[in-house]
Amino acid sequence: MNLSKKFALISALMIFQLNTASAAVDDELARIAAEQNRSDRVEIFDPNPAPETKSQQELKDEEKRLEDERKAARKKIEEERKKARDEISGKAPISKNPAPPERQPKNPESPPVENVRPVAQIQPVETQPVYQEPEPVVQQPASLPNPIVEYASYEEIVRAVNFTPLYIPKKVGYTITAILAIDNRVAEIRYGRRWEPSVSLHVRTYRRAAGEDLRDVSGVNGVKWRVNVSNGTQIYIAKIDETHHVAAWAVGNYTFSAYVENLSFAAFHSLVVDDLIDLTQHYYLL
Repeated sequence: MNLSKKFALISALMIFQLNTASAAVDDELARIAAEQNRSDRVEIFDPNPAPETKSQQELKDEEKRLEDERKAARKKIEEERKKARDEISGKAPISKNPAPPERQPKNPESPPVENVRPVAQIQPVETQPVYQEPEPVVQQPASLPNPIVEYASYEEIVRAVNFTPLYIPKKVGYTITAILAIDNRVAEIRYGRRWEPSVSLHVRTYRRAAGEDLRDVSGVNGVKWRVNVSNGTQIYIAKIDETHHVAAWAVGNYTFSAYVENLSFAAFHSLVVDDLIDLTQHYYLL
């Protein structure tokens, strides 16, 4: 076979292959196009669909509706306010029924009382503490009669009252500052403490007549007495305040009292029990 024939055969073969390939490509393109047309017809579900947009007319209509509602609400409020103002001023009757006042119970049997004098306010009554000791038998002191006479010496007071008043020895620490007689029946000797000039002690002695009842000669009223016992002698002792105290007791036919200023209660109690009671039991028992 010569060269020209070979070339022609090769050319024809290549043209045939090109036509065959082109036809295959065309068939593939046609098939893809057909499948694409079928997929376009399938409805695809979108989980987040885009919200529908309202038209301008719908938006205007909704805005107008809201504005009408606001106007109606304002109008109603204004009408309520005007109605309330009219009711308050009396231009219109009150529409709401007020709550009825509480009915007070009436007592038909009790007619109204006129010209009644007011009852005086009851004053509180002072009561004694439950722990208060009973008041002594020698309480309810009588006002001591006058005149009060001052004497210059112990011997003079003995002659004036006709008995021996209770006397405190100097060794106890007290010195006499005044000697008095009350109606020539009660002897009062006043003492001062040597190392404490502000301390003042008054000791009274009274001799009872035969058959005479006990009575307090201290001259102190309105105190709360406490009862102590020392060697069989009842002592009535009271704390007036922090530095003023009083005591009263009786031995034999004699009644005694002691009053102190500017001394502690403990020191006064010791003075009465350890010194004054001891002296009276030794010299006035009979």
